[in-house]
Amino acid sequence: MNDPVCVTQEKREQIFQAAVAEFHENGFSAASMDRISARAGASKRTVYKHFESKEKLFQELIRRHWAKFTDSLDVTYEAGRDIRTQLTALGRAEGRLMTSPDIMATTRLVLSEVLRSPELVEENQEKTDFTISFENMMRAAAADGQLDIDDPRIAAEEFLALLKGKAFWPVVFGAPLVSVDEMEKIVDSSVEMIMQRYGV
Repeated sequence: MNDPVCVTQEKREQIFQAAVAEFHENGFSAASMDRISARAGASKRTVYKHFESKEKLFQELIRRHWAKFTDSLDVTYEAGRDIRTQLTALGRAEGRLMTSPDIMATTRLVLSEVLRSPELVEENQEKTDFTISFENMMRAAAADGQLDIDDPRIAAEEFLALLKGKAFWPVVFGAPLVSVDEMEKIVDSSVEMIMQRYGV
């Protein structure tokens, strides 16, 4: 006999994935709870039991999407290990996200809808810090004597800006996705600029 909890979780996931497909196809404003329920093979009553509104479904999409960025960048500084190597590894982790067609398509969707309707972003999402892994790396490397940095936060923002300037924002605004080889060159160039600025 199926575990009722597992069945419930499976149905919730089916509804969520149906909503993701609907949002990608029609955008948030034109998305229909009727079509979401049809895609999920569930009644509207079941859909509303799991997600009380279309807004809640989109907020779940935002939460899961941003979590991919924060989770993938959970990198810890290794004392004594060459900082160039560690910065390159961190840049590549960010680069893998920016070369993913699914992730970047969802990023475009999320940002376009949030610009239209800022209220879709919940308070906890507003507090998400996408720079913290970079900042922690810079701070630890400075304490370890591998970088000469007065403000780790600014250095982290500069590193991210170098990466996103060529591989993230242009794609968000419609440019073709950056290839893996191109991303590798962007990472190497960005690391080199950080080392030239802050290297000991």
